[in-house]
Amino acid sequence: MQVSAAVRRSLVIASLLAIAGGCASREEAKLEQRSVAPAAVVTTETGTLEVPAWDDLMHSVTPMRHDDDGRLVATTPYAIVDGVRVDPPVIPMGDPATIKRLLTLGKTDNHVMDHLTHLTQQIGPRLTGSSNAEAANNWTRQQFESWGLANAHLWEWGTIAARFDRGPSTGNVYDARPQSAQRPGRMPGAPGGQRGPIRELQFSTLAWTNGTQGPVRGRAVTMPATLDEANANFESYKGAWIIQTPRGRSGGGIRAQRDGATIRFNRRAEARDRLAKGEWPSLDPVPTEPIPGLSGDWTGPVTVMAQPGDFALTLTETDGQVGGKASSFGAESPITNVKVEGDTLTFNWNANGMDFAFSMKRAGETLTGGTTYMDEPVTMTLTRKLPPDTPTAPDPGNLSDYILQKVLEAGPAGFLSSSEDERVWTSSVNEWRTREAAAYPADLEITMTGPDYDFINSRLADGMALDLEFDLNHVITPGPIACYDTIAEIPGSDPVLKNEVVIVSAHLDSWNGPGSQGCVDNGTGSSVVLETARLLMAAGAKPKRTIRFVLWTGEEQGLLGSAAYAEHLGDELSRVSAVFVDDGGTNYEGGLEAIGPMRDYLAAATAPVNGQFFDASENKWMNVNVRIGERMPRGGGSDHASFNRRGVPGFFWDEVGRADYQHGWHTQFDRLDQAIPEYLQQSSTCMAITAYNLACAPDMLPRQVAEPAPTASAN
Repeated sequence: MQVSAAVRRSLVIASLLAIAGGCASREEAKLEQRSVAPAAVVTTETGTLEVPAWDDLMHSVTPMRHDDDGRLVATTPYAIVDGVRVDPPVIPMGDPATIKRLLTLGKTDNHVMDHLTHLTQQIGPRLTGSSNAEAANNWTRQQFESWGLANAHLWEWGTIAARFDRGPSTGNVYDARPQSAQRPGRMPGAPGGQRGPIRELQFSTLAWTNGTQGPVRGRAVTMPATLDEANANFESYKGAWIIQTPRGRSGGGIRAQRDGATIRFNRRAEARDRLAKGEWPSLDPVPTEPIPGLSGDWTGPVTVMAQPGDFALTLTETDGQVGGKASSFGAESPITNVKVEGDTLTFNWNANGMDFAFSMKRAGETLTGGTTYMDEPVTMTLTRKLPPDTPTAPDPGNLSDYILQKVLEAGPAGFLSSSEDERVWTSSVNEWRTREAAAYPADLEITMTGPDYDFINSRLADGMALDLEFDLNHVITPGPIACYDTIAEIPGSDPVLKNEVVIVSAHLDSWNGPGSQGCVDNGTGSSVVLETARLLMAAGAKPKRTIRFVLWTGEEQGLLGSAAYAEHLGDELSRVSAVFVDDGGTNYEGGLEAIGPMRDYLAAATAPVNGQFFDASENKWMNVNVRIGERMPRGGGSDHASFNRRGVPGFFWDEVGRADYQHGWHTQFDRLDQAIPEYLQQSSTCMAITAYNLACAPDMLPRQVAEPAPTASAN
């Protein structure tokens, strides 16, 4: 789908067309004398500000800024370092004429919204390994080829045991009271002559779960809180939709809601297994005697990449042999390679395909230690649950499992839980990469919005009978299914430097909950990468180094595509100058985090973008701030981390602007209407100029000096 010229013109009304003269040297930066008159004067918190006139901006070739009095003035090119405007370092970089063409095309003939519209409207959400993801891989490869890029291909990073495709999904609430008790005026047309739905639900389910195989209607029944209630109402659970109170409703935030569904998925699978064997959880009294050795439940809070959560470790010790399982952030699986030496416990834990090595030190009833994630330490203190002072019957965990198993024995249609607000988040079951298609259980859980939960729960509390109907078109296809990254290049023109590479990238995969189109996470970044490639080819750019474009998949499941590719490159990583990742939503590329030795190169590379784009809604320039820190971050939640951990400079663009990323992140609101076109124009133009300049710089980007390995010490 193409965006019309009229629409494209509207996308640049808030942007400043002021084309820099390049940055090969200060002397080569020529200013044209045409003035730019303000279109309006607006009042801000700090005074007045002259807003550029669009018609004049379309013809201006002068970098602009606002002086201390808010007046619009012409200026020489400038860089922003740690929030301060400075002169660009004098470093030979890209051809000035090429940079002019990139800016002209980026503002007057930008196709970033064309790419994003196709990804979201023609292909849709792109779960790793899904049919949509493979279609997106093929379409992006074809786009690269059509623009004349070299070596466009799909690179297989691995396989999964089963493909999950989510088709149309609907959920509705019906008044189940007799017709005479219902209010008149309900919409007709429901099956069986009943009245139509009284509410359409917004919801999601975990990826890689079975659907309903057609519409399934059942009575809404609350989950029993006691064993007596479960026994008394046993018949009512048959064919019913069971309403649960999710953990997230009482705290824990987004991750508690998403990961609680995964934990409950595992509990139901265990209960089904016990039912098949004729086994039931013990309801015997909890013993009061001390727990031997390390046995017991150890729990505590943990924070991973600024995300709070809980970590639970269940240990069993028999005849000196220790085993058990761990759970956190939705993953639950056995621990392996368990060793106890003195007061130190070590073990391995595989969480959704990623292996973690733990070391914990015991002091009484606490275990302190942790592991690493993306080379960043993850520490925690776990406390063991002590036995009661007096016998209690039964163990609360066993009782909860017994009640669940009793409900499952009755044969319910499924389970429902909720989020805390109008958003619902989509995640996946554990072991999705290795679980065979036939091994997925039939039980499913639907997570609805907080308002939908309140609507249902309040009516049930009032004694109103409700029916719920869901039609979930889930298709699980046996594998193995190959998963790909899409890769293409603009080969370097220098006979020596062409073997060095600047990587421009974003992740193409997304979650695929009902309603989501995979827009801000991360159709926007993928479209920026596509338009970066198109702009460079359209401008006739001849970089000295190769510029490689990569659209990753598997990012949402743990940076799988980028981690595999970084490992695949091996020694070739020494020839990668930098890796750029756009994965922060629809805001504009407003900064980079770097270290001191990189300052001058990045300041010079990004300077041509400053003073070029104006955000009229925020009354500020869309400039690029180079932030200097003591060391490059080795962690992070996107694909740059796969390279930073191997010593290659990886950059996650600071996304600056008015968009609320959390509104669409992994939710049903991740749709095309969240995109802000003028921000994406700046991002694609910024990425093209920055990558081109670094590809033409005298040397590769300076690197972080490797920190010395810690010396071993004897105990």
